[in-house]
Amino acid sequence: NAKYKTKVFNPGIAACGNQPRQRHRRTGFDTAHQRQWQRQTSHGRHGTPTKIQIIEIIRKNGQIQVKELVQMLGLTQAAIHRALNKLVAEKVIVKRGGAPKVFYFLNSEKPATTTTTISEEQKKVLDQSYIYITPVGKIESGLDGFISWMRSTRNMQSPEKCITEYLLILQEAESHKNNAHHLIDATDRFNKVFATNHLKQIFYHDFYSLVKFGKTKMGQYLLNGKQSQSKILIRKISEIIAPELQRLIKSKRIDAVAWAPHSLPRKVPFLKELEKNLKLDLPKIEIIKVYSGDVPIAQKSLSKLEERIQNARETMIVVPIKIKAKNVLLIDDAVGSGATLNEISAKLLLKGAKNVIGYAVVGSYKGFEVIKEV
Repeated sequence: NAKYKTKVFNPGIAACGNQPRQRHRRTGFDTAHQRQWQRQTSHGRHGTPTKIQIIEIIRKNGQIQVKELVQMLGLTQAAIHRALNKLVAEKVIVKRGGAPKVFYFLNSEKPATTTTTISEEQKKVLDQSYIYITPVGKIESGLDGFISWMRSTRNMQSPEKCITEYLLILQEAESHKNNAHHLIDATDRFNKVFATNHLKQIFYHDFYSLVKFGKTKMGQYLLNGKQSQSKILIRKISEIIAPELQRLIKSKRIDAVAWAPHSLPRKVPFLKELEKNLKLDLPKIEIIKVYSGDVPIAQKSLSKLEERIQNARETMIVVPIKIKAKNVLLIDDAVGSGATLNEISAKLLLKGAKNVIGYAVVGSYKGFEVIKEV
């Protein structure tokens, strides 16, 4: 027993002889004693020895990567990943970064203490309609996301009352989707805003934001997809809107598509990425934006409707001299004033198109207040 204890509890001493071995810089154990240490620490409150060791290593070092755990614990990457995934699911640790630069930290977030009593139907609607994106980019959905939003905005209402109010406003917004396409028909609003509405019809997938409660689920996806130039979020948007676009194309007998150009160049252009994901099997009418002044001006930087109309009229160019298509689908990401779609539509009609149907991922909810964020 004395010999056994010396081997285990004095890892700097070799199994044979008294020459000291080099200790691991983080665990304090030499390589030969990694498995021995693993066997001796094989029980604990987190269920498996690997999980216990990982927690202690992160606590000691502040952060850890998989390759470091493989070296320190002498286990396979698969085993390490299984333990890490369980700890993440249990919210003991958090994962940050993307491959190959992924780090794990102890979860410093305080667990939620709010007890919220809502019906199963309310919970179902929240799960389907609500997301909150935290300041560090974590997407929280449903009830958890709503409670996080309340905390971030310091909303002092009871969660039950606030959720009930949100669902009523959401229901009113959803009531605008009362056509066969389950899209928001904003044609009447264009008729009221512009002296001449050049679009036969204009549809939104959803509103950009709701009164009091801020951005909708699609509004969150769009804003963060554009600002972060996230291909993952853009792909998510594509998957959501693809079925309704196909229905619209079929019902309106669309025979060509046009995409509103971006005001300013981006490394990952949102609409270009959307176009690539959707793969619409239609002839494309090219539209470009040119700059006539010394400084490129983005539509979102203009606060007045008249300024946006002038910007769109003088900078949007329909490339083909003649358009043979009868029914053109004109797609944009967000409608604030509507000036871009209306001015492009006028030019498409002038070039020979018979009808232009507009489609935007999101649009303004109350009238046509200018959306400045996207």
